[in-house]
Amino acid sequence: MSGSNQHPVGLFPLCYQIGTSAAGAQNLALNLLVFTPEQTVSGTAAITQATNPPLDVHSDVWGEYTYLTVMKPGVSKILITVQGNNGGPGSNSIVNFKLHLVVGNDWKAGVANYEYFNGQRWVKVNAPAHLVESVPSYAHPLPLEPGPVILPYPPIMPLYAAPIQGAIASGDLAQMKSLASLAKQQLDQQPQLQGALEAAKGEISRLERR
Repeated sequence: MSGSNQHPVGLFPLCYQIGTSAAGAQNLALNLLVFTPEQTVSGTAAITQATNPPLDVHSDVWGEYTYLTVMKPGVSKILITVQGNNGGPGSNSIVNFKLHLVVGNDWKAGVANYEYFNGQRWVKVNAPAHLVESVPSYAHPLPLEPGPVILPYPPIMPLYAAPIQGAIASGDLAQMKSLASLAKQQLDQQPQLQGALEAAKGEISRLERR
């Protein structure tokens, strides 16, 4: 991350409900997997509404997130930017979904601006967003004095076999491809992680002998 010597490695899920609580209002369910080393996201988006005919737009989404960092007393934010289609970035399907979501540095709530193609035209929507399952924040405070800025980052959840097995069981091709790519990246980084672990063990032993 820019301005920080910390490079957390991991994967964690986010599930947002975007829309108002009004009866019959349009709702967007946004499910993302966040990959911190590259600050990228991937997942699915489902737009529904109880209309006649009912609205039901599904997309495989991908994109990135960035930190909108300001000095105090301002409040730092996170901007999530994604686009989507049917099949993911490797398919030849046209883009049918775009989103800009600004949330707090705890990832819990914010405001979304998104648009989708309903088969005839693009429809734009602005709505509040709320995290379905809260993600605890381990954000570092931003310094007032000049110097390196330590950006906030979420807790890290390693990628184990269970999410991959779940994707296989669901038959979700886009999710399987996304998880397979992320798993490969984590496995590729294993030698560096092993080296860092050995270095940490050596330093622990040296300090304990004092």
